[in-house]
Amino acid sequence: MDTALKSSAAIVAVCQAFIGMEEADETAYQWLINTDNKVHKALNIISRLYDDIATNEDEEKRGLVCGTSCYMKQYGVTRQEAVEAYREMIEVAWKDMNEACLKPMPVSNKIALRALSFARLMDVFYKEGDGFGSPEKSMKDLIAKLLIHPIPL
Repeated sequence: MDTALKSSAAIVAVCQAFIGMEEADETAYQWLINTDNKVHKALNIISRLYDDIATNEDEEKRGLVCGTSCYMKQYGVTRQEAVEAYREMIEVAWKDMNEACLKPMPVSNKIALRALSFARLMDVFYKEGDGFGSPEKSMKDLIAKLLIHPIPL
């Protein structure tokens, strides 16, 4: 898990989302990259494990080793049990994220909201499979609903 979390690009992506924000000073970046920060940990867990759940079978077909396979081997469980364990870890990470967002932070709410919004985005991307690797399956329709056929107000 330690290695898997380090391979998550979530922190880099959120740092990129800070670019151009007035509130994004050095304190904001230091806060985000601090590995003792609950938001940092939760963000990495949410993005990495959602990705592993959604992509594990496709990655194995391509000959890659995925996190769920490692979990299955380490704990002697089935794929379904590994996925369920991942979902439980994601649920705990969401609780940690929400708890952290309810407490005072050394950064503005706008900064914290960017990190929270990225975690929410991971939920949307991976809810119906791999939204990054196969966007035509789920993301194409969502993007069309948002940008092409929005609900009139």
